[in-house]
Amino acid sequence: REHMAHRLVILWYLVVLFVAMVNARNETHQNPPPPLAHVEQCGNTEKMVDECFKDLPLHLKDFLQNTKIVISKQEITAKCIVFNKGMKCFEAYAARCLQSRKLVLFKNNIDGARKFLKKFCSDADFQRDYLRHKDCFSHIQPDWISCTTDFENILTDDLHDNTRNVSDKFMEFCCARYAYENCIYNSARYKCYKHSAEFARETAKMLSDEKHFSNCRHLEDICAGATRIAWISSTFYPLALVLMLRFLRHIA
Repeated sequence: REHMAHRLVILWYLVVLFVAMVNARNETHQNPPPPLAHVEQCGNTEKMVDECFKDLPLHLKDFLQNTKIVISKQEITAKCIVFNKGMKCFEAYAARCLQSRKLVLFKNNIDGARKFLKKFCSDADFQRDYLRHKDCFSHIQPDWISCTTDFENILTDDLHDNTRNVSDKFMEFCCARYAYENCIYNSARYKCYKHSAEFARETAKMLSDEKHFSNCRHLEDICAGATRIAWISSTFYPLALVLMLRFLRHIA
């Protein structure tokens, strides 16, 4: 299961442009892979990911495994090719393996990531802004990862906590999200110019803007005073990753 999770991270770290600790193995043969539809076994997400990336050109496989921040328009294009391929695989897998209600839930969970990638891959103004702040992203990469890990742990713990009601969990999720976004901002504010820190926070907000949490914004004043904001020390997995992994592990 841990190995499967690392392979799924390959897809979603493209969302945040921090492709780190990727465990994708190189394919040595050149035979074309079978279509995704031939992967009969639902729940076998590792095999699904293998099929998604098996026919990538070698230079894109190498690029996928590179941990450095993208620094050019050409590298953005390459990342988007890989991401779009992976997204199609996930959508095909979800449509084939998830029941209609769970499929709607799954699509809601990746809404923020989808919107971000649409901007990142097709909005020239956003690409220009990202490239303008790329040095800041490089500086805060370790902190971003740390904040993300803490955020993921909080959500995972809360998802399996059966001692509290739904309202309490929702408040906890909202405050964890608020703390995560500010964790990114505080790191960037310390290491970068203010306008770069603001861009980093807006990027984090965009990625965590899931439909399930559409009512979180009006709770920010409450969350700002919550003592548990001290949980998050310092980076970031998008909310989509946490919930997507949860769904593909437990309901497929």
